[in-house]
Amino acid sequence: MDAVLADLVERGHGLVTRSIVEQVVPAWILQRACTNGELVRVLPEVFAAAHLLNAPIERATGPPLSRIGPALGRRAVSAWVRGRGALSHLTALDVWGLRRHRRWWYDKGCR
Repeated sequence: MDAVLADLVERGHGLVTRSIVEQVVPAWILQRACTNGELVRVLPEVFAAAHLLNAPIERATGPPLSRIGPALGRRAVSAWVRGRGALSHLTALDVWGLRRHRRWWYDKGCR
């Protein structure tokens, strides 16, 4: 992966958005990282480091967003909505560490 792009992904703790990347490097660098399997598009305009996905791309079942942990998934959704959305009250309490949110879909192995 390009050193500048790798630094952006590291600063984003595994996530990066297309708009941030294209401010710093050409779009083809992002495309090359996706083609090489270093980044995976988890939502439109939002990319995650491939090593953070629960299953390798070759054995993937389901969308990439379902293969990342809940905390990274919430961050990806937050990056995708860019301030135009909100968390539910239970998810917000979980994010702030005030109440554990039971993730029935995650607990049943639907990762």
